Amino acid sequence: MYNIAMRQLSWLLALALALTACGRKEEARPEQTLLQQGVQKLETRDYTGAATLFKQYVNQATNLTTALQEVYRAYMSQPNRPYAQAYEFLVEYEPRAKEIPVEIDRAGYYQVLGTLAFQSGKRDEYARWFEKALELDPSNHLAMNDYAYALAEDGRDLEKALRLIRRAIAVKSNIGAYHDTHGWVLYKMGRYEEALRELRIAVATAPDTAELRYHLAAVYAKLGRRDDALVELEKALALQPGHEPSRKLRQELTGEERG
Repeated sequence: MYNIAMRQLSWLLALALALTACGRKEEARPEQTLLQQGVQKLETRDYTGAATLFKQYVNQATNLTTALQEVYRAYMSQPNRPYAQAYEFLVEYEPRAKEIPVEIDRAGYYQVLGTLAFQSGKRDEYARWFEKALELDPSNHLAMNDYAYALAEDGRDLEKALRLIRRAIAVKSNIGAYHDTHGWVLYKMGRYEEALRELRIAVATAPDTAELRYHLAAVYAKLGRRDDALVELEKALALQPGHEPSRKLRQELTGEERG
């Protein structure tokens, strides 16, 4: 089981962009009451009750695309981010995916499934969803980024991960999380100087993200720049005191120092 989560920045992007129609406004519908009741169940962490109400909501909704988007947002708006429960709910609708008429929206649905599968520890499932997303929409940079990051975290098919993230940056070059993914893939490949360049860009773009600071520290450590690594780790832990990878790396580096 992986011990770090996908960057919060990445999820903020996913929340805003994952499904193209996400921002479309509609008049209030009677079944919205079921959605609101489901959200209330989520807030008490009654996931079974929430899923029951959400299913009723989706079954009554006239627009499957919008319904799934709204349920996804309901799960992701919870402070504890119940990735596994969101995945378990949304994946049940995959047999109906062709009812999502716009291919870009359908690609967004598959991108969300891929990211949720990764976050849920479904290591044998995320690749097929990302592949479906990119087959439908080859320019889906969120799918490229999250797929590349998942592969890097698993330490497999790193050349493919590098191609994916470079394609994502070619489509959208101003997103710090993408440069972070690029740097992390290069780090996993042992290309530390190149990784350093990308991670500096990422941190400059999103300086208040603990995960990015940790990644930069990890590269500094590999380059033998222990003091620089410790500075970044202190910043990461100031931003997120419970960030376990940063705490672990700091212990390793200070242990070397004491030895």
